[in-house]
Amino acid sequence: MRSEHSTFNAEENLSSTQNVAFKKRAFQSSILNGPSFAENAVDDIFGDFWDCASTDFEDRPYWYVDLDSYYEIQQVEILNRADCCPERLHDVDVTVAGCNEDFHMLCGTFEGPGTASERVVLECPKGTIGRYVKLQITKGINNILSICEVKVIGK
Repeated sequence: MRSEHSTFNAEENLSSTQNVAFKKRAFQSSILNGPSFAENAVDDIFGDFWDCASTDFEDRPYWYVDLDSYYEIQQVEILNRADCCPERLHDVDVTVAGCNEDFHMLCGTFEGPGTASERVVLECPKGTIGRYVKLQITKGINNILSICEVKVIGK
């Protein structure tokens, strides 16, 4: 299911909310050739492959960020690649976890496939509180998870 929202405007949210993932520690299940590191998705730099996080080909690839503290998470925004392969963003579950990294709280799902430079905004259920936010492809085999930016809006 595609998100009903295609853009994100921080001014529309309460002034106390912010991107709590900016410059935080990020991890992914594997790394594709080149500098496609997990941290690229939380640096607020948009662009081509070199500015994105990409896993290698695998089953159920994932990416997650450690927010370093607990937040009430209101929404998660994903910015897809602009240069190629936007269809790699598909069947992604966004989940939230506490200190035990048990990702059982579902924030939302993006079925895709994604389009070039698409912004996917998933609204989390009210009261979603956690420290870790994970994106994982849940269907298919031999997938690559490519994301250029992830914003976690919370307070």
